[in-house]
Amino acid sequence: MNKIRFFILILLALLSACQKEARDDVLIVENLPNNLADYQRTIVGQLSGNDTLGGNTLIKSRWSGEEREITKRYLKELIGTLGLKAKEHKYTLPNLNPAIDLILSPFKGSNVYGILPSTNGSDEYIVLGGHYDSGKRNAPGAIDNATGIALICAVVRELSKLENRNKNILLVFFDQEEEELIGSKAFAKLLVQEQWRIHSIHCFDMVGWDGDHDRAMEIFSGSEFLIDAYKSVAARNGIPIKDILIDPVGYDNNSTDFDAFVPFGFSVIGAGECYYHGDSSPYKDSPDDTYATVNFEYVLSCTLLIEGIMQKLITE
Repeated sequence: MNKIRFFILILLALLSACQKEARDDVLIVENLPNNLADYQRTIVGQLSGNDTLGGNTLIKSRWSGEEREITKRYLKELIGTLGLKAKEHKYTLPNLNPAIDLILSPFKGSNVYGILPSTNGSDEYIVLGGHYDSGKRNAPGAIDNATGIALICAVVRELSKLENRNKNILLVFFDQEEEELIGSKAFAKLLVQEQWRIHSIHCFDMVGWDGDHDRAMEIFSGSEFLIDAYKSVAARNGIPIKDILIDPVGYDNNSTDFDAFVPFGFSVIGAGECYYHGDSSPYKDSPDDTYATVNFEYVLSCTLLIEGIMQKLITE
């Protein structure tokens, strides 16, 4: 009898240890706030090392492979909190010169994505994307680009409450944007391979700085109907839209992830704070790109604008 009791105690101890290990492995251990502004503050804080995650994990930067692995786990959980299944798109891309592959390893990474389905069985997709890596070692990347991630998640959370959605929403977080857009280039190829019917692609990068407090957003080389949608909704909200022409094929004025999709013929637009119009974070790619530098009122203003634009597009 004593032996049986002993083995039961051992078994219970092992089960308890396994359960504790599973709990320690979870990064988002508390429910995210319902209030939209607090929701975004929490996401940016967790992604930029301002807030500690489960297991005393701190994402101080998102630059190294190890740091991006932790970030990827976090993003999967974040997508899960939206009620969506998180998927991982692992890729391997060769160097520009195949001979270099004999010396240097090919590029490897992972994009993370999820799909909010339409309510009418549509096979058409709107893609909302932003990169999750930071530009340098020890760069917290609060504005670049935790703010873009917080915008996308907040928009999808609000769109999920709509009774009628005539298009699927695919949210995706790109790896290795800071290394010549490697992740978004790989994802563009995936979209072509899967033959998904893409309505439009919207990429968001840096939406946390508004030095002149005019709430303006900058848009990059959008398709004409997307520019019209952004400007019409922005006008109703009293928000200035500043646009700039970028040639993503020639790379005369290279920008961000939206560049990767243009050569494939997709309808694309990029958006963010006014980087090319002189009102953007001076702390990009530095240790000073911290939570404390983020203008969260501006993040929320951009988010509400993009939510309104998406509502227009998915109910058409």
